[in-house]
Amino acid sequence: MLRAIHLPTAALAAAAMVFALGSHAPSADDERSVPQVRATLASSAHQLTLDDIATLSHAQLTAEVAHSPAALQSILDSTTPTVASAWWGGLTLTTRAQLVHDVPDLIGALDGLPAEVRVAANRVGARERLGRLDVLLAGLVTHEDSPSAGDLDALERERAYLTKVALGLVQLYLYNPVRGSIVEMAGDPAAATGILFVVPGTNASIATFMNDDPVTSFANWQVQHADPSAPILAFTVLAAPMPQISVDLASGPQNNTIATAAGADYARIVKGIDAAFPGLPTLSYEHSAGSQVGSAAEMAGARFTARFLAAGVGATDGYTTRPGTAYYATQAKDDINRYYAGFQMGDIGYGIGPEEFPGITIVDPGFSEKPTGTVAAMLAEGLTLHNRLFSGDGSANGTVLKDVRLLLTSLADESSG
Repeated sequence: MLRAIHLPTAALAAAAMVFALGSHAPSADDERSVPQVRATLASSAHQLTLDDIATLSHAQLTAEVAHSPAALQSILDSTTPTVASAWWGGLTLTTRAQLVHDVPDLIGALDGLPAEVRVAANRVGARERLGRLDVLLAGLVTHEDSPSAGDLDALERERAYLTKVALGLVQLYLYNPVRGSIVEMAGDPAAATGILFVVPGTNASIATFMNDDPVTSFANWQVQHADPSAPILAFTVLAAPMPQISVDLASGPQNNTIATAAGADYARIVKGIDAAFPGLPTLSYEHSAGSQVGSAAEMAGARFTARFLAAGVGATDGYTTRPGTAYYATQAKDDINRYYAGFQMGDIGYGIGPEEFPGITIVDPGFSEKPTGTVAAMLAEGLTLHNRLFSGDGSANGTVLKDVRLLLTSLADESSG
């Protein structure tokens, strides 16, 4: 059902270079010429900072990024959400608008900034990427070593998705293909009384946000069906590459290090949203291997009002629940994950099953499960039941969708009361 994007090696290299170096042309009235700025940078060990971003002219910014393409990513990696929030709050409206235009990839990914600002910046970034993607696609079609139909289809899907972003049909909160991360937002930030995080699990990839049955359907359902008294803001979060189904233990979901590594990135995203929406209750709905992402995020300092493990793998040995967080779990009786829940040997498996968390509330998924005759049929049924718990289709996952809606409403009521 889910598939990943696979770019040709040459195309990937070209895309990385074009996307990393592409920028606006310098304006004629910038104070210093680009050669002068580059000469200054070459003779200086100065590292680009947020204060520089706010004071340099457009030509200077262009020169700085061209001189050191990793400069913006360095700022993203080294700036805490609290610092970013304070920095943004100290800027004039004119400077903010200029930065959204000049450095959309930075503003659209800087944790701690208002969600609507990041979405606006990523809309600008999407328009820029679309132009570069068109050039890339044209070059691939005419290249001697032309890509396969599947590769072209993947690029066309990305183009179609970014077109929706540019038109404002999709609210893109984070897009970093190089690091395999994407976060899509749904809802109105100004009206939100609570935050829902939705974390997809095994087989999730950037491509699964772009296909005909996107992983955002659960979050979108919750926004569309939220209690009118408690509107929510939802973020579907792919913080880092997730494990893909494989017989190879090193790359499949059995390898707990993949989801664990994503947990640190998820924690940073959560802290950024906490800074942008202080005081709002948060619910993290985590499917399959996504539950280890949530567990690892807690270990990295993220805090939630509640976590909801849906057909989850649980957590690795050494994990402990957090005081003040409510925990919920739901899983079909014959869910495929039950066959190895609570088993771990080093980097393989998850030592704490999803229903073994202290004080956790077990939620009945409301499935009518039928007996199966063969092992193959049993495994197929277990996988089907497993996937249903991430569905945004009320006919497939109605009980849990409604239970999560009620939980979000109660969290908002408790927070306001």
